[in-house]
This record gives sequence, structure tokens and C-alpha cells, in this order.
Amino acid sequence: MSFRHWRTEENLNIATLTLDVEGANANVLSHGVLDELDQLLTTLSGKALDGVILRSAKSSFIVGADVTEFRNISDTALAADLARGGQHIFERLAKLPFPSVALIHGHCLGGGMELALACTYRVAREDEATRLGLPEVKLGLYPGFGGTVRLPRVVGVDNAVEWIAAGGQHKAAKAIKDGVV
Repeated sequence: MSFRHWRTEENLNIATLTLDVEGANANVLSHGVLDELDQLLTTLSGKALDGVILRSAKSSFIVGADVTEFRNISDTALAADLARGGQHIFERLAKLPFPSVALIHGHCLGGGMELALACTYRVAREDEATRLGLPEVKLGLYPGFGGTVRLPRVVGVDNAVEWIAAGGQHKAAKAIKDGVV
């Protein structure tokens, strides 16, 4: 199976999915990227794997959703359908019959953070470039792909409220301290 934005490889019963959004400087979760991920999850869920690793070929993990696609949203019903679609894909990732690991470096924001939260484990490079968070609230948006449900399960309600409501971009050290990674 051939994909525009995802490369896959299997080695020692571990699948590695590498995101490299074609023609972009940074990985964003566009409708096309999410459709490809959905297809990959269908293929992976039928395999007897020991795990899957999600990583990026770019200098950051995933900087969020493709906000340019938001301009095409004309009504609340369409917005709700798009959010449900992302929730469904991330729920499929969360329910794989084997562990999943997000390897995070650089920015892991918005939808990228929500994708990482859908993984069983998150590992982040502890350097100055790594930033994690849900900054979409500063744009008047909420984390629509399940992050508001998954983050409290990972870090507890108090930490989750801080991460979600403030919309900050946190260094890896804080993510480690709070239990995000």
C-alpha cells in the first residue's frame, strides 16, 4: 500500500510509522494525513505485531491540525463531523491490540499532542526544541480529537486543567514532571 505522507516499515515484529507531510516544512494533521492514518490502522490492527512506533521525519513531531482547512468549515454540523472523525481515528489508535509509542521531538502541539495521548506511551527528547501542549484554546478552539478526555486520565484532573485551559507550550522537563511523557 502506498501513502503520500506516511512511510511504514516492520522490523522484529514492530511497525514504525513515520510521518513526513509532503511539501510542508512541518507535519500537520490534514484531512488527507488522517485518512491515511485511518487506513494504516486498519492494516496494522489485523497483524500480529508486538507494537507500533509513531515518529516524525521532520524537525518536529506534529505541530497540530491543518488550520488552513478550518476556513472551509461553514457550519457547526460539519465541524462536529470533522471532530468526530478525528476522535474515531485516535480511538482506533488507542485500542490497537498491542502497545503504541509516540517518539516526540520538537513541537508536539494541538492535534499532534492528542495523537500522542492516544498512544500507550509517549517518549520525548529532553532538549530546548521540544514543546508539548494544547495551544488551540488561544485560537478559541478546544482540543477536539479526544485530548480533553485522555489528558486527565494520564496526568490527573488538576494538571490536565492547567495544560488545557492555559494553552501553554511546555518543555519536556515539565511534561516528564507532570507525567505526560
